[in-house]
Amino acid sequence: MRLTALFFAGLCAAASGAHASSCTFQKIHWARTSAAGEILVGASFGTVRSLDRGKTWKDVVGKRVRADAGGAQESFVHASGDGVQYATRSTGQRRHLVRKDDAAAPWLPFALHYADSAAPFNAVLVGGQRHILYFIGGDEAQAGPVRPSALYRSNGGMVEKLVDLDTAGSKDAYPFFLGEDGSMAYAGPDKIWASFGAGAGWTRIEGQSLTKLPWTMCYKPAS
Repeated sequence: MRLTALFFAGLCAAASGAHASSCTFQKIHWARTSAAGEILVGASFGTVRSLDRGKTWKDVVGKRVRADAGGAQESFVHASGDGVQYATRSTGQRRHLVRKDDAAAPWLPFALHYADSAAPFNAVLVGGQRHILYFIGGDEAQAGPVRPSALYRSNGGMVEKLVDLDTAGSKDAYPFFLGEDGSMAYAGPDKIWASFGAGAGWTRIEGQSLTKLPWTMCYKPAS
């Protein structure tokens, strides 16, 4: 009986300690790239820049940098320039791409054909360049942003997988960047994937490498 009581007391103490502490996490908000190997990142700890494809980083000071490209996940609408628009819609709990031919036309499902990979359960549009679309594919999500498994590119509905992913962007983040020079980046909350060659040769960069600050900080209130 005494051992049981001690065991129960230990569980209560552990639970009390767990509830007493709180943790905060650094977070990546967006990333921009250039074909020359430059990466610019906005995060909770500020804005940092790398000129060597993510090997070294320096703080950006003295000016405010905006995330002026890409789209917030699941609310992004891409206009192709000839009146056609593309977006993401939900049917039940499944996200898929839709298209309409002009402003007055209805949204209709946009068919995707996967030549070299299985079709993901969800498809969420994150970028576009005329009729070339970029979207993330991910597993079933009950609520909130889809947790992506890969980034894809569609040209005329024919799909190629560009890179595997394993982290979700937050609901109000701008996860995907597509530069005019063909470079691109996908920013998750704790890591970045960057391509400097039109979707080839992806580099994965861990968030902790961007800052000397701890990525996770836990605090225990004074008793």
